[in-house]
Amino acid sequence: MTISRTLIPTAQKLVSPFLSPATTIHSLLVNCFQQSRPSNAAYGFSLIELLLTMTIASILIAIAAPDLSKFWQKQQADTYIAQLQRAISLTRTTAISSREIVSLCPYADGSCGGQWENGLMIFIDKNNNGLIDDKEELSEVIHFAPKNNTISWRASGGKNYLRFSPNGMARQFGRFHLCAKSSDMTLARALVINRQGRTRVYKDRDRDGIVEDIDGSAPECGE
Repeated sequence: MTISRTLIPTAQKLVSPFLSPATTIHSLLVNCFQQSRPSNAAYGFSLIELLLTMTIASILIAIAAPDLSKFWQKQQADTYIAQLQRAISLTRTTAISSREIVSLCPYADGSCGGQWENGLMIFIDKNNNGLIDDKEELSEVIHFAPKNNTISWRASGGKNYLRFSPNGMARQFGRFHLCAKSSDMTLARALVINRQGRTRVYKDRDRDGIVEDIDGSAPECGE
């Protein structure tokens, strides 16, 4: 009895997109059992009814599972691009507050690497070369590993790093593209950094499930 009543609201929440507004898991079960239940019977579920309840809930959850998986993948992509945006903002803020040139590059065992998916490294770039050298100060390392995504940085000058001047201006400006390894464009995301060091994220402006920039261009994936 207690177990089945716990399952009902959980199942209802998971499968509600597949049911009509007037339909609930509870109403489905009541319709199934009301014909066979005696009119004077106390309200409750027998063992057989409990098993049937669990079977119906399992079937409906299985139907909803692919959409739930897609939902979580989209949430993860949004999280990664938000982490990247925060890292860029922190790099710019550090440059302004320290009155130094500050760089952001892919992390690779304490040095700048080539793969942005391995994490990010922010450091004060004394010699302005976009690489962290022995005497330069490491400000922060940001670890994140999107296993199902790739991240590419396409910038002015073709550099694989970003640098910010003490006035907050970006010495490299361009776009980050986060792409799903499955090539599903509904999971792609992109982030723009302009010359002033400001950022903006692509949004689904036409509601087709794929994000795009203000000019309608989608993230550059699969190229």
